[in-house]
Amino acid sequence: MSSSREISVSDLLSTEAILLDLTETDKTQLLHFLCTRISEMYPDIDPQQFFTDIMKRENDLSTGIGNHIAIPHAFAGFAKKIHLLFATHTGVEYDSLDGKPVNIFFMLAIPPNENKLYASFLMKISQLMRTSKLRDALMNAKSPKEVIALFKKYENIEFNLKSV
Repeated sequence: MSSSREISVSDLLSTEAILLDLTETDKTQLLHFLCTRISEMYPDIDPQQFFTDIMKRENDLSTGIGNHIAIPHAFAGFAKKIHLLFATHTGVEYDSLDGKPVNIFFMLAIPPNENKLYASFLMKISQLMRTSKLRDALMNAKSPKEVIALFKKYENIEFNLKSV
C-alpha cells in the first residue's frame, strides 16, 4: 500500500472487524481484548507485542480524544498494511482528554513504513467523528453491516462537501 494513497474507514472495515456493545469494565482489560481480537483477524499482528505497544502509547498519552471516542493505535512491526478494528462500548473510563467515558473505538495497527497514510487516516477519523449524528447512529447500530453503511454514507457526504 502506498503512503500517497487515500484510504477511507469503510475501505478498511470488514464485518468481522466490528464489535458492538462491549461491556469490559476496565480500560486495560478492554484493550487486551481488542488486541487479541485484532490479532485473530490479522495474523501478521503479534497479540502480546501489540498489546505492549498499545499500553506504552496509552501510558505516554491517552488516545481518548474526546466526544466519547478513542483511537488506540501502535506500529506493528510485521503488519503488511493498516488494520482497523471498530468497536462500540457501553462506556468505559479511559483517561480521555475531556474526562468523559469512551463508547466508540478505532483500533489501528500500522506498518512502520506508513507514517503519512496513518496521519491522513487519523485526520479522516477525527473529521468524520465531529458529526454528532454519525456518533449517535454508530452507537445505535444493530449490526456490522449497518456500521459499514453509515461510514460509507458519511464519507460520501464529506467527499461531496469537499468537491463543492
